[in-house]
Amino acid sequence: MYSLRLLLLVLLWGSVEFLGAQNSTNSTLLAKSQQETSDIDSSQFQDVLIGNVFITGNRKTKEKIILRELALKPGAVFSKIDLPIIIQKDKEKLINTRLFLEVDIQLIERTQEVVDLVIQVKERWYFFPSPIFKLADRSFNEWWVNQGRDLSRVNYGVRLTQYNFRGRRETVKMIAQFGFSKTLALNYVIPEFDQKQRNGLIFNIAYQDQKNLSYRSTENKQTFLESEELLLKSLSTSITWTHRYSFYNKHFFTFGFNRASINDTIAQLNPNYFLDGNTQQRYFTISYLFTRDLRDYIAYPLKGYHLSLLAEKNGLGIYDDLNRFSMRASYAQYFALKNNFFLSSRITGVTSFPKRQAYYNTDAIGYRPDEIRGYDLYVVEGQNYVIHKITFKKLLFSKEHQIKSVPIPQFQKIPLAVYLKAFFDSGYVKNEFTDPENTALSNKYLFGGGIGLDIVTYYDLVLRLEYSINDRANTGFFINVRADI
Repeated sequence: MYSLRLLLLVLLWGSVEFLGAQNSTNSTLLAKSQQETSDIDSSQFQDVLIGNVFITGNRKTKEKIILRELALKPGAVFSKIDLPIIIQKDKEKLINTRLFLEVDIQLIERTQEVVDLVIQVKERWYFFPSPIFKLADRSFNEWWVNQGRDLSRVNYGVRLTQYNFRGRRETVKMIAQFGFSKTLALNYVIPEFDQKQRNGLIFNIAYQDQKNLSYRSTENKQTFLESEELLLKSLSTSITWTHRYSFYNKHFFTFGFNRASINDTIAQLNPNYFLDGNTQQRYFTISYLFTRDLRDYIAYPLKGYHLSLLAEKNGLGIYDDLNRFSMRASYAQYFALKNNFFLSSRITGVTSFPKRQAYYNTDAIGYRPDEIRGYDLYVVEGQNYVIHKITFKKLLFSKEHQIKSVPIPQFQKIPLAVYLKAFFDSGYVKNEFTDPENTALSNKYLFGGGIGLDIVTYYDLVLRLEYSINDRANTGFFINVRADI
């Protein structure tokens, strides 16, 4: 356990060191570049003033929401030679708001010292009333293999999502789900509420009950109980204050309350579900999350990097049902190589206290987003773990298909990109309180690898088709409908 905690600290320190080293390297390269370009026409280094900024295509989005993302603001001064790079960065920032399908930025030279900016955007479709018809299991592969393709394990209902509410990039989401598990939820995201557009709020409330519940893990697979009575009821509420001072750094401060209760049968079958045979768990929670995100495209990044650091305390002394502290660090780097080849690497480390924890609060490999490809059908619970994922891929083709017969302009153009990839994942879970029937994969080095295809299309949809093998010689073909980022 101490080695894993040490690894987590190294990861945290290494992320900071990397950022510092990267800034130092960038400064060195910039100095070298300036020296090498001393013979170039000096007019390229002339400073220019950004005059007017004209925005078109934003039928709903407020101009201030777009201007917030720009370095090229009215009155700003830049060197001519830097403008192409800054324009590309501003385009990426606008795309990553997930408000627009397309962004185009052009400069109009008014004089040698003053340029105007013309930004043309194509807004997304913002209102999605969508039916819910999805599997209740961790993944399609879990349902297909471990649960025998049981069609009763399906959730149905309706999800109403309004993106860019009031034209201010706000999101309102309501869920009414029934079937295998019942869920009623409301989520409201306000990215900016102050004049400087730096502070925001997120409100969450969700209720869930289940008559079919995973109450323990046996041989590293979830064991379910089905009943006519409710087996689990839970209510969670939270409010998050977000702060974004710069373009790429975000801070999230969350305060919340959670309450869950289980049927007596669950407590008898697994006394460690809430620990000591308890049938109720109530606790307040506070957490702090920091992210630094310089990925080119959040939904499917090909270059840049992403850092996240999380500290969370469950149980503040008001109730004695839970007292848990956890830390999580994750760093991902994406490299765009030559000839449409790409490489990505992500390492994640988690540590939590105390050693003895309730089954309900313990997760690790197999629970989103921490998965080892090749171990798709397994779960490995523990208090401390580390995962490393490497993917090497090649863009096979990228096209856009125009379907003019579609009546909604936002759906007329369908982008499609296909990547061939090879991957290798590895990890280790340290479990201080192992169930005797669930020891096969805990406290062991695990790895898996394989090949696959990623199919990327519009509205952030990614279809993953993967064939993998793990160190236990288990093979399989797996399907996922989300990016492994």
